[in-house]
Amino acid sequence: MLRRSHKKSRRGCTECKQRHVKCDETRPACRLCTVSGRNCSFTSEAPTQNPLSSSQDERPKSPVDSRSSSSGVTPVPQVTLPVPNFEEAINLEHMELLIHLTIDRGMFNLGDDLRDAFSTIPIALRKGLESPYLLYQLLAFSARHLAFLNPDRASHYLHQAVTLQTRAVSLFNTTRPEVNRSNCVAILLFSVSLGHHLLADSLCKREPRGLEGFLTHYVQCIEMNRSIYTIVRAAWPLLLESELEPILSWSSGYTSQPPRGNHCQRIKELTEKAEGLSQEEREACQTAINYLQLGFDALPDEANRFKMIFTWTMLAPPEFTNLLSTRRPEVLILLSYYALLLHYGRSMWQVGDAGVYILGLIEEYLDSEWHEWLEYPRSAIMKDLE
Repeated sequence: MLRRSHKKSRRGCTECKQRHVKCDETRPACRLCTVSGRNCSFTSEAPTQNPLSSSQDERPKSPVDSRSSSSGVTPVPQVTLPVPNFEEAINLEHMELLIHLTIDRGMFNLGDDLRDAFSTIPIALRKGLESPYLLYQLLAFSARHLAFLNPDRASHYLHQAVTLQTRAVSLFNTTRPEVNRSNCVAILLFSVSLGHHLLADSLCKREPRGLEGFLTHYVQCIEMNRSIYTIVRAAWPLLLESELEPILSWSSGYTSQPPRGNHCQRIKELTEKAEGLSQEEREACQTAINYLQLGFDALPDEANRFKMIFTWTMLAPPEFTNLLSTRRPEVLILLSYYALLLHYGRSMWQVGDAGVYILGLIEEYLDSEWHEWLEYPRSAIMKDLE
């Protein structure tokens, strides 16, 4: 049988020489060995200097570079591509979280206009590449939502959520960025995402310690979310020059309008005549009540009917939080009105039956002499459940 002729290659690999085939001399492994699954002898050799490369410019020349050479037509040097290492696979778990983040329109929804809420996701992802703490927190919240959607795998997703959130907060605390024009959007979106995450966690807690256990988590949530408001106020001029300006202007208009309804009339009367409250504490309670009334006023508005569920945790004054921590009866009754607002928003995935649960904790904790002040939120919930 005639053997196929070939042109000898003195610099070919050992495998090709033994097989009497022309080696293309591609490194770190020639193409023939790669395709046929053989161990190319080139892989065990030290990398050599490309003879066509200049000592002053070692980058591979492109075809355009070659054609423009002063020596006329110059052979285009081979560009050696590294052999792919398929052990270094992409993180499919993180990809699942990223995909869910980009396609699920209800993840961040708390009664906001879905178009506005969803339109911030591309902005957040771009900023997340510049500020990794934001990207980690977005993935953490995506995992938290998937835990809700998939009860059979909840422990898996909750573990991811905690791990990613811990990493996000650690990165943020390590960098401690000063708010400026380049990072104000990333810091705001990180804070809002973290705030939504903490609220979802606090509302789903079913502590054996009852009201005390719930308040521990909820007060922490309020204090964290209040820091969001502090950031927004400090960076407001910069944020109004950013791509978030339309959303922020709309949100500002919502919280600055005067309350109209009388849902909170009874609790307003109670805090006004409460004994032992300082003027600052009394004013803090009135501020919290006014924002709650805005929440009730917005219930007929499909675009932002439950927005105050989250916003209230940002706007509640520090003096109110202190009173809540001491479990002052008048303030617990005030909290029962927030529980009513939560009940109206029970279709939100972050909320569920939290309103009924919190009202039950308050009623169980307070002495019977205070129960008459719970009549309005209790009867409103019972009527809504009929």
